[in-house]
Amino acid sequence: MCSRYLIGDGTFEVLKEGFFEILDEEGEDFFLPFLSLRGDIRPSMAAPVLVREPSGRLCMKKYVWGFPGVEGKGLIINARCETVLEKRLFAESVQNRRCLIPAAGFYEWSEKKDPYFFAPKGPEGGKGRLLLMAGFHRKWEGQERFVILTTQANASVHGVHSRMPLILNMEEAREWLREDCGFYGLLTKTPAELIREPLGQLSLFL
Repeated sequence: MCSRYLIGDGTFEVLKEGFFEILDEEGEDFFLPFLSLRGDIRPSMAAPVLVREPSGRLCMKKYVWGFPGVEGKGLIINARCETVLEKRLFAESVQNRRCLIPAAGFYEWSEKKDPYFFAPKGPEGGKGRLLLMAGFHRKWEGQERFVILTTQANASVHGVHSRMPLILNMEEAREWLREDCGFYGLLTKTPAELIREPLGQLSLFL
C-alpha cells in the first residue's frame, strides 16, 4: 500500500523536464508550501496532482488524498490495480479522471514496524528525485479527492511490504493522462527498481 510519501526540493523541477507545459507559478503555488513543512504528505492532506483539463491542457491541481469510506467512516487512500475496474466506487473514475501524483519517494513499514524510504536512483537527500504514482480522482461534496493505485511489490519493496504504488516512467505517465489512453496495459506493469533506505524510528515523527 502507500500511506505516506515525500515531496522533495527538486520534485517540481524534474517534473517540468517531462511536462514542459506546466507553468512555473504552479510550482510555487503547489509545491513550496509542502517543502516548508518537511515535504511529508499524509492521507486527508491536500497535495499537488497533475491532471489533464477538459481543454486538453496539462496542469497542477491541489486535491485531497482519500475518498470518504462507507457511511463517511475513514478514508480510502489506495486502490488495487488488479481489481480497480471491478469496483463501482473506482471504475468510472479510473476510466475518465486519471491523474499523476508526483513524489520524491514513499515510506513503508515492515511487519516488525521498521520504517523504510523508497526512492528512484538519483541525487542524495531526495533532491532531483521524482516518482510518478498513478492515481485517479473524483469530486465529493464539492471537493476533488484522489486515490493512489497500488500493485504487487517488486524486488525492491518485497520483504518489507507486499504492495507498492503503481509507478510510471515519463513516457507511460504522459500516456496515462491522455484522454484516449489504452491504460489497461499500464495496470499490469511492474514498476522499476528503487533504492531502499532503512530509517530510524524517530526520524519519521519529527
